[in-house]
Amino acid sequence: MGKRGPAAKPVELKVLEGNRGKRPMSVNLDSTFRPEAGMPTVPKGLSPGARKVWKRLGNELLRYNLISVVHSDLFEELCETVSDVKDLRHSIRARQNLFRSQGKDPMEAFEVNSPNGLPMQHPRYQILKSERQMMLTLLAKFGLSPSEQANVQTAIRAQLQLFEGGEAGKETTSPAAPAAAPSTPRGFADF
Repeated sequence: MGKRGPAAKPVELKVLEGNRGKRPMSVNLDSTFRPEAGMPTVPKGLSPGARKVWKRLGNELLRYNLISVVHSDLFEELCETVSDVKDLRHSIRARQNLFRSQGKDPMEAFEVNSPNGLPMQHPRYQILKSERQMMLTLLAKFGLSPSEQANVQTAIRAQLQLFEGGEAGKETTSPAAPAAAPSTPRGFADF
């Protein structure tokens, strides 16, 4: 059984969002595990479809500092799951096209008859549903679901406001932010 309650937010995100609950915050930035952003090497056993996902999605995650070398196993699982979902979806679509060419209802591709003759969901469709659920869970772990994305967007806005001296909703007029003192943090990596 998993942990109870909502998933914990990173300490940096709590600091950037502010103390909305007015409760005392125990912030110890030295004790928080923050791996350095970096792209892991592509595993040798990765399927061809998962390699395409790795290249496409990995560059974007690295661009926003959302991936590290220590995330390689979880990211490999995400890429394989996305690839499997696409393959299963294409398989069901091919089955629908076959039924269309035979003049049958394409929705029959989602069902099959049991040995007793009763209609039931096609096993591929059942697998597709479970793989989609796993994919959504893994995407959320990387901050790629819509609800998690809202948190990341909030953090980026707060970071811009704190570290570039701009106001919320306004862009700074200078092309580069002035150089800060060495003890002043300039981004998440400096916490």
